[in-house]
Amino acid sequence: MQMQARHGGFSLDAREYFETVRSAVRARGMCMARIDRMRAAEGVKGASLSAMPTGGGTSDPMAKTDARMDYEAQALRELAQYDAEVADGMAVCAGVRTAHPSLRWGYVLEMRYCQDMLWDAIAAQLGVTRQQAQRDAYSAMDWVDAVGIAAARSGCGQAALPLL
Repeated sequence: MQMQARHGGFSLDAREYFETVRSAVRARGMCMARIDRMRAAEGVKGASLSAMPTGGGTSDPMAKTDARMDYEAQALRELAQYDAEVADGMAVCAGVRTAHPSLRWGYVLEMRYCQDMLWDAIAAQLGVTRQQAQRDAYSAMDWVDAVGIAAARSGCGQAALPLL
């Protein structure tokens, strides 16, 4: 019987699961980039010798800092969720490596979905063609679907099925 990961009440196959992990990596990066942009927009303001504000409207010099701090507080919860999803993906990849130590499967999955690397970069790093890296990933995901994500995570799937 095939076991699948549950995400938000829905069962996911391996491809959907790993795409969810990859989305978490990207969302985490976007969240961190936004915080960096907000920090840069705050800038370092020099102290003014004038007690009177210049300009036509009311201005709160701390408004940008307050907005960034509010966003960071909200982002911490999101970042924790993204980190948990990526950590689980890394655990599944480690289990795939444990179950298949002679294959590149776990490495390809980790580089593509947990590190969001491009196929050409993965192929170059592993010394294989882009097509071989893709075949390795798809074979690994077929195997994960066959044994279930929980068994793959624990590295126990090897005993359950022969190589596909």
